[in-house]
Amino acid sequence: MINKKIGIIGCGNMGEALLSRLSNVVEKSTSLMVSEFDAKRRGYIQSEYKIIVEIDNNRVVKFADCIILSIKPKDFENVLKSEVCCGVSKGKLLISIAAGITTRYIESIVGKDIPVIRVMPNMAAAIGEAISSISAGSAASVQDMRLAKEIFSTIGEVVEVDEELVDSVTAISGSGPAYFFYLVESLIDAAQSLGLDKDIAKRLVLKTALGSAKLLEVTEEEPAVLRARVTSKGGTTEAAIKVFESKKFKNIVKDAVKEAQKRANKLSKR
Repeated sequence: MINKKIGIIGCGNMGEALLSRLSNVVEKSTSLMVSEFDAKRRGYIQSEYKIIVEIDNNRVVKFADCIILSIKPKDFENVLKSEVCCGVSKGKLLISIAAGITTRYIESIVGKDIPVIRVMPNMAAAIGEAISSISAGSAASVQDMRLAKEIFSTIGEVVEVDEELVDSVTAISGSGPAYFFYLVESLIDAAQSLGLDKDIAKRLVLKTALGSAKLLEVTEEEPAVLRARVTSKGGTTEAAIKVFESKKFKNIVKDAVKEAQKRANKLSKR
């Protein structure tokens, strides 16, 4: 049970996902406050979630025990210096979900005695199926990490990682949904090239993807083991796998992920 007052600064897609899930586990009128700069977005959030959405971030900072910074990296420094910094104190926890912003960078602005936690969720937060990594700053306590896990467990699963590995997490699970979408897109295109109409192609591919993911989750078997069960010697699956291997598919994936990691590292504010 979350027994802290929570504030969310920024109600874009991720902020809304957190608001939606947290609304089910805390009392909105007394334990939850959000802010959003964009007037149109603010109106939508107020109407959809029946909650007053502040325009003043300072009010959220003063109200909350735990402040979630769900703002774009380009706006982060300005909000942190001009609005968050003046109201935050040792008794408050700052959680940042901004890509590329390190806890060290945040601490350099708000002070090293302020507990800071960095979280990297992903797109599936919108349906409660995210995987989020959490990393502690220098002043974050065990209790702070426990609270962060509790909050982000409302949108999916949570893993704790050393902050030095967050760029790797970004390359895998942060960008990862796009890789799967790209594969699904490619399979649908391939199915159509074989004569199947788009609707049937999409149904076949989506259900295959969902069923395969569920098999991995339920059986807890290694992917290579399940792949081997489908791949009969001299059969159709083996023929396709041989093409993937001849094109060095695994190397392509590794190279792509390494490039994503490098880009994440380059964009980071440390």
